[in-house]
Amino acid sequence: ARAGASGRARGARDARRCASVALREDLCALPGDPSVIVRTNVKMGEKKMPFMLATSRATAEALSKPESYVAVCALDGLDIIFGGSDAPCALCSVVSIGAINLANNKALSAELCELLGEFGIDGKRIYITFDDYARENLGYDGATFAG
Repeated sequence: ARAGASGRARGARDARRCASVALREDLCALPGDPSVIVRTNVKMGEKKMPFMLATSRATAEALSKPESYVAVCALDGLDIIFGGSDAPCALCSVVSIGAINLANNKALSAELCELLGEFGIDGKRIYITFDDYARENLGYDGATFAG
């Protein structure tokens, strides 16, 4: 009986391992993670969640990625100076696997500046960095997008 139980346990482990490999192979087919982090010295108040939702939609559209993969983080009310002044400003970071190029970056930059303009932030006081990550350099669900 002991050998039978050991064999069943080994079989269950093998099945989990195969499922894990299949999951990792599925990750390789995903379009990748577009994420946006917005840091601002402005307090966004009740407009924060609508801003985040609009940013998610704008990111998906500009990068031609499914919105279900977009992550947005908005950190407001921070101590930030820009050009020696603490006037309203924002520092944004956009990360994606692919889809980072001049046309997409310009489109998303315009959208983010418009959205942040609703908080009194002038586009001349917004920096946005765009980073195109290799699939192996982005983790998700205990693996990377490369497997």
